Amino acid sequence: MSASKFLDIKTVIIYTGNVMKQANINTFKNELQCCLENTLKNVHSSFHIDQERRILEIPSPYDPSYKLKERNDFEITAKLFYLPSSSTSSDNPFAPPPSYISQSLHHLFCLLGITYVDSFIVYFNGLLFDDQDQDDSNLVMNDFEALVEAWKELEFHYRNDRIKKLGVSEFTKNRFERFIDVVEVPPKIDQINVKGCCDLPRQMIGYAKEHDIELLTHRDPTDILPSTTFQKVLKDTKFPITSELLP
Repeated sequence: MSASKFLDIKTVIIYTGNVMKQANINTFKNELQCCLENTLKNVHSSFHIDQERRILEIPSPYDPSYKLKERNDFEITAKLFYLPSSSTSSDNPFAPPPSYISQSLHHLFCLLGITYVDSFIVYFNGLLFDDQDQDDSNLVMNDFEALVEAWKELEFHYRNDRIKKLGVSEFTKNRFERFIDVVEVPPKIDQINVKGCCDLPRQMIGYAKEHDIELLTHRDPTDILPSTTFQKVLKDTKFPITSELLP
């Protein structure tokens, strides 16, 4: 595959297939890396270029068809990770681009042949759940305003019936109180990394019950795909575009 085909490409969409089914590795971060490598190794045999939008799409070689025949038989939850490299703002390098939400929904809908998801959870880069640090000192005003702007994009899709329930990740009680005061559609899910512990703080549990918030636990890494790891994957698979791509 000649690199000249991709001179004008600005965005690469990589479909990994079923990450949990493909890799027998202990951590999700490594499983994701493994699946990215498997897909990129097969880029020579299958890819699609959208010249107008300057997008290269690479399908998974293991799961050629994802279309759901009976949508009502499935409950679908999507999770969007904003990474340290996600921001497109020079003024605020931590600002999550709201457009990523619409883009992720578009590709998911096309992939599965669906028109809505039951739940959509968003993880904003840099947030950590620490019930001992309720002053929220790691979320400054500029960052908080950027989160609210991204949330408006989610609210738009919620109102248009593309998302049935909105959720966040790593929100403490203080974050919820601050957030709910300024958004129109409040989160109804909070996904929390319990860091090897099984017990959630009583204060958080009480607040969730009072406001009808579903508390879920997870073990996803905070930086699920570091830029250095992504660049290594591109180089190891001899992908023709490397210098300007960020995860």
